[in-house]
Amino acid sequence: MTSNLDLIDLKIISGLSKDANVPYSKLAATCGVTRQTIASRVKRLEKEGIIKKYKAAIDYEKMGLLSYFILFLKLDVSDEARMKEFISSIKNDPSVLMDVSITGEWDVMLLLAFCNVKEYEYYINSLRVRMGPLLKDSKSHVILNFYKSPDDYVPAA
Repeated sequence: MTSNLDLIDLKIISGLSKDANVPYSKLAATCGVTRQTIASRVKRLEKEGIIKKYKAAIDYEKMGLLSYFILFLKLDVSDEARMKEFISSIKNDPSVLMDVSITGEWDVMLLLAFCNVKEYEYYINSLRVRMGPLLKDSKSHVILNFYKSPDDYVPAA
């Protein structure tokens, strides 16, 4: 954690992480400072890159995405050009909610969302064809429930 963050900064970050539209006057009351102090601190936190952006919380189920999967991939890491091409394609894939590089037996983990299991079956089959020899192995799990996600993280204030 950045050492120049004080309790007021943490309360601001916590409040904004719960609701990016929270009025500065409400944050000021919570923090025991003026609205102007909140405004200047938020501007500083943005400038320092601690607050990177504001975004909407999406209800994926209301969008029709009802089936979620975690997909582990083992890749042929010796083909660096194909690896970079694959990672780039994943970033633009609307079915991928999250992609991370991981340690251990697997190289990449994807969080995927689909309308139904049939869509996932089609996706994984086409992924295997698209990746060819770059894909050495895969393993997937159906997600039954979400209890907490990175979007739900609220720093302790």
